[in-house]
Amino acid sequence: MLPLMPFSLNSVPWHSNQYVSLPEVYIQNASLEIAWSRTVLELGSIAGEVIIPFITSGVEGFDINEPEDIVLMENYINNGEAVLPNINLTFFATNKDSS
Repeated sequence: MLPLMPFSLNSVPWHSNQYVSLPEVYIQNASLEIAWSRTVLELGSIAGEVIIPFITSGVEGFDINEPEDIVLMENYINNGEAVLPNINLTFFATNKDSS
């Protein structure tokens, strides 16, 4: 096994340091991803070459990856730890016969 980030602090590998002495790090979640359509078409990836962070906290960064995550999400909602937004949109149907 190799460290994901092979850095050290005072010649001591990060994984052997106390938590409080380590620098703040951020990890990627999949709660929000925005990409230009041309990035996907030209590079075959949504990542592109320039990445800008969108920092989330708490359940704001929660995303569903496994079936168990649905149960966890339901618990967050039922316990009031997460709130689903109320979306007030007027939906409309198009009638192809009327021009």
